[in-house]
Amino acid sequence: MGTSATMRQVRVAGLNDVTVVDSPVPEAGPDQVRVAVTYAGICGSDTHAIAGHHPFLHPPYLPGHELCGVVDRVGAGADPSLVGKRVVVRPNVECGECVNCRAGRINACQQLAWIGCDSSGKLAGGMAAYVVAPARNIIPVPDEVSDLDAALVECLATPVHAARIAGDLRGANVTVLGAGTVGILCVVAARAAGAATIVVTDLEPAKRERALKLGADAAVDAADPQFAMAVRRAYDGGHADVVFDCVATEVSIRQAFDVLRRAGTLLVVGVPPRAGSVPLPEVQDWEMRIQGCANYTAADMQTAIAIAAAGGLPSEQIVSTVFAVEEAAAAFVAAANGSVGKILVTPRSDLGTHRG
Repeated sequence: MGTSATMRQVRVAGLNDVTVVDSPVPEAGPDQVRVAVTYAGICGSDTHAIAGHHPFLHPPYLPGHELCGVVDRVGAGADPSLVGKRVVVRPNVECGECVNCRAGRINACQQLAWIGCDSSGKLAGGMAAYVVAPARNIIPVPDEVSDLDAALVECLATPVHAARIAGDLRGANVTVLGAGTVGILCVVAARAAGAATIVVTDLEPAKRERALKLGADAAVDAADPQFAMAVRRAYDGGHADVVFDCVATEVSIRQAFDVLRRAGTLLVVGVPPRAGSVPLPEVQDWEMRIQGCANYTAADMQTAIAIAAAGGLPSEQIVSTVFAVEEAAAAFVAAANGSVGKILVTPRSDLGTHRG
């Protein structure tokens, strides 16, 4: 396939400006791999960006950083045995040379770039037939991981990373604020890490009900006037040891402090829509830990794959709809709704356009 060939590619400029354009089919350069895309997910970062609420990602860009597919070609220096393998793509591209990269914290690379989250247009995403990535960012998936599972691996890797840096969760009381896709995957990650009791909170009854079906021990209305008491009731009057905040607003931060024990840990997992204040007196006097959680390492993605391979990723119940690339505008509107499950986009006509 020569460089003159074109493919249909999703371009995002805003909520009401999602289009499908003709783009050149990319070629794999040195140490690169080309992947024929199976699925690409719409992330909360995407919905924040198109609404103008993301602090760092600004349209226009070529989306699709949650993706899986089959290796189609490899460039010079890349492993030729990858051709034909089912893979996931790690979209965070590190420099490999900064102090954080040298320490193994590639998720905190000083020069971090993103496939599918790049306003410069240099790192096009996977909402297209093909995507190119560095060979080191390609991770094969075992046969027991379905394509649907593989499409959620990147999304799961962030909660896996958050659970890892939270510390030892074995036997812990965990609260997850927000029961969207990332919140549900925080339940999956926390359970895999050994959490004892997991409480999920959300404003929407349907989301709370889904959280209970997918592994939470209790679900609490985030608008409950007796919110803290309702959460603590699930811990027999105790407190949360760890809170995963997937909402990341001043209100949710306050709720986290209302349920955390002294010397507890608050993990900020969601993308904050704006700057806000934190209760500094409690941070100091209660010796609280507030931990930012930004993406993942290659090891976190491998852990996410292992969870999926062990049957711990309920992808059939998380993914609600699969849209064709040509239906990208409708897909982004559905994802922005927030009440539905995970939305995927596929360039493959054999996968159909809708699941349910």
